[in-house]
Amino acid sequence: MRLVAPGKPKDPFSAALDALRDQLRRGRLVSGEPLTITDLAHDLGLSATPVREALSRLAGERLIEDRRGRGYFAPRFDVSDLVELYGLRRLYLVEALASDGGPPSFPPPEASDPGLPPSAQMVQAFDWIVARAGNRALFDVYRQIGERLAPAVRVEGQVFPLADELAELAAALDDPPRLRTVLARLHAARRQRASELMRALRAGENIASL
Repeated sequence: MRLVAPGKPKDPFSAALDALRDQLRRGRLVSGEPLTITDLAHDLGLSATPVREALSRLAGERLIEDRRGRGYFAPRFDVSDLVELYGLRRLYLVEALASDGGPPSFPPPEASDPGLPPSAQMVQAFDWIVARAGNRALFDVYRQIGERLAPAVRVEGQVFPLADELAELAAALDDPPRLRTVLARLHAARRQRASELMRALRAGENIASL
């Protein structure tokens, strides 16, 4: 598998980090396979040092596993992981609703690019909700959960009517009680159908490896 860093990174570390993070988000590295530094460096056209540093950073963010003495491994997702992660994301969103700190420092979802797929627009809406709390620590841990959920989010459209869900979410943004109910329903549905999401995720991973 050839890894290509998106955009034009400024340095080798950024190139390695961007490429590996992109592969994780796309669900290409979710089977628990070992991540060999020399192989990754060869695929990226980089030396081993920036790749090692990038893997260390990702392990610190809990996006990959650092098994001491055995090296780095891609995350291993299963249904129970998805159930737990969706549950955590809902908790962070509800906590953000309880402590609205005012307008965030970036545009609301209505001003986002309408050309983005519904899944990306929904993530933007969630980001906006959490950013309004004005709690940097909350936002940071919420984003970590978002990074870990990214592969599943990419295949949600195969299981859920995202356009309808997005419209329901957008209509509730200015009504906290209603929004809380919508968030609970969206996340409960994903936890209940986590096995379907996992099948879609595995199917996409198999296609990507061909």
